[in-house]
Amino acid sequence: MNILARYPFLGPAREWVKGSGLTISQMLSRDQEKVQILARNRVERAIDGAGGEREVMSSLEESREYLLSYPLSRYLVATLGDENLIKWFSHAEAETAHGSLVHEDEDLIREMGEELDLPERDPPESQGDDTPAIPRVTKGIRPGGSGPERVDYWVSFTDYLPLKRHISGAEWDLINQPIIDGLIRLNRSRYLRLMQEAIKIRVEDGLAGKESRIRGNPMEDPLNAIRIKLDARKKRYEAKDLGKITVTRLPPCIRQILGMSQAGENLPHHARFSLVTFLHTIGMSRENIFKSFARTPDFKEDIVQYQIDHITGASSATEYSVPSCETMKSGGICFNPDPLCEKEWMTHPMTYYKIKGRKGRYRPKDNVS
Repeated sequence: MNILARYPFLGPAREWVKGSGLTISQMLSRDQEKVQILARNRVERAIDGAGGEREVMSSLEESREYLLSYPLSRYLVATLGDENLIKWFSHAEAETAHGSLVHEDEDLIREMGEELDLPERDPPESQGDDTPAIPRVTKGIRPGGSGPERVDYWVSFTDYLPLKRHISGAEWDLINQPIIDGLIRLNRSRYLRLMQEAIKIRVEDGLAGKESRIRGNPMEDPLNAIRIKLDARKKRYEAKDLGKITVTRLPPCIRQILGMSQAGENLPHHARFSLVTFLHTIGMSRENIFKSFARTPDFKEDIVQYQIDHITGASSATEYSVPSCETMKSGGICFNPDPLCEKEWMTHPMTYYKIKGRKGRYRPKDNVS
């Protein structure tokens, strides 16, 4: 039961809830008050960005209540129907599950990988440099335990690509991965990080566009309280304006990245770096740059502030420059290039911005050098 409660998004947990005979309507009854409180806490923690801590349940009843609070919390999120909340909730649930995963043994991790469409693959016959394959260790793996240490995890690059999209860090770029026979070798922590992304997708699935059908909802007051908390987070970090910035002058890549951030999507490392350097270069204040990341699911105030201060030179000896178009392309963040982008001499996002700012609108037939 404890395992089901820690990973309520998996098939066995859903089957247990279904077999219990408890419907959402019944979970909303007075005798399920503890489940209701836990469900509300799950949603509010997501708004606060407080996921990631391992859940400790000391009794069978605590595990049962925590497991039941998951479908009820999903009901609350779906009822509110806020896109940002959906992303924050799925991110928090995935972070919390990851906090438990790092303590699990190999057999459970392998089973979860299979269900989450991130299965381990058999090691390739050769692992590079004409060396023989290293056998996979499959037993006795517990972090901090006395069992043999896991050597590696092999996953298909087709499973890897969609999951790494929103993970920050150049070390996750495909070009930096050891690929052999279409397989990528990962250590345990990186495999679990990918699994976290798979969990986020699983949790988010089915939440959007799902309307409540419960009449006389007894959780209307908690729902209103959650709405207030949700609005407060949005208003706290809301940028009132873009200062001197004209959105129509932004190159398509920056416009897309900014839109993704404001829509509540996590951004890969290259995208974050490019957005900060660009907005800083065109004169946006560090405060408003900071606010432009506030709706991303992995938003952590102190971390984001540190990154911005470091990139802009406020806390470091280097003020970083905006990456060139070539660098944007190699980083996979050259989005929606338009006719101006296609010009042979267009090699930098700042060139695009400056040309768009000239008096009169740019016309493709203009001879610009």
